[in-house]
Amino acid sequence: MNVDFVADADFVEDAPLRIAAVGLEHDEIYRVLDRLRRHETAELVAIAERSGRLRMAAAGRYRVPVFPRLTPLLAETTVDAVLVATANGDKAAAIAEALRAGKHVIAHAPCAISADQVAAIRDAQAASGSGLVLLLPHRFTPAYVHLREAILQGLLGAISQAVIINSQKVSATPRTQAFYATRTHGGVITNLAVHDLDVLQWLGGELTVTAASTRCHGVTEHADFEDAGLIRCSLAGGGEGVVACNWLAPEAGAPFHELTVIGTAGSAWLGSGKLRALGLEAAVLASDAGPLGYIATRDDPGRTLSPRDSQSENDSTAAMLDTILTTLGDHGARRTATDDALRTAELAVQAQDIAWQSGA
Repeated sequence: MNVDFVADADFVEDAPLRIAAVGLEHDEIYRVLDRLRRHETAELVAIAERSGRLRMAAAGRYRVPVFPRLTPLLAETTVDAVLVATANGDKAAAIAEALRAGKHVIAHAPCAISADQVAAIRDAQAASGSGLVLLLPHRFTPAYVHLREAILQGLLGAISQAVIINSQKVSATPRTQAFYATRTHGGVITNLAVHDLDVLQWLGGELTVTAASTRCHGVTEHADFEDAGLIRCSLAGGGEGVVACNWLAPEAGAPFHELTVIGTAGSAWLGSGKLRALGLEAAVLASDAGPLGYIATRDDPGRTLSPRDSQSENDSTAAMLDTILTTLGDHGARRTATDDALRTAELAVQAQDIAWQSGA
């Protein structure tokens, strides 16, 4: 892989990209790190984690030097890029530190929970010129990829409405008390809807948030916690997008993520292992390749969005990491990805601030 990284003096062209990880707060990160262990063009060289228990487990699992903080890791280890997955409120500081040190950053979203944090990341990135990319799994899920292709090909016409429902279980993984401290960990919009705003931007172009609200409906035992949010935004072509996100998925059921796109020439629906043709009598369809999505147009009243290959969660993680590594090695792609990451972070924070201001 030919690269043009902003790198340390002893960097050798075509040598594996040296990646350090800071923070092991999210399950998704372990899939990325496991992929790195057997990657051809990148390697995990060090980890920083504040929890002693997680440091011990990481040292045994990954067999790399483990540090309690990012600062000594950067001082003692030769690194090209830093994977950041600390607690949400701490990510911006770690990202800015890595960028100031001339390292590229791969960040678990959200990368910021306030306008000040977004500004600090933007300033650090502008000063260093290093790249910033976010881990955004929907961009690597076959159904969403094929839907985007259909939109770009004009099969749906102009997008009139796009609606996302993102419902997650609050107890899906063990939560620390800090998770429920909205003002320091981020609210439901920066935590969940950051992914949905990115999807709308990815599918429909530049967004403008026009209204937002947050509430606490069910998780009432924590005073400073919001479990539901609603966002309205205008799309680049004049349509409207709506995001409803919440931590209220039933404990006995599965979380779900649903997307409906209504266009002037056709409609599409994706979500939670179901296929549906909008406006047709046959409401549920099956596909040999797996339940990935459905599209209906005026001229073609029903056909599945068949994937190139059926992907598991680990397959999607591998595709995401491979694409990110390629992006970091391409100046133009890196610039675009950095702009996208900053804009996505900015949109989520803007929506969160509008919600808080409207509820004050």
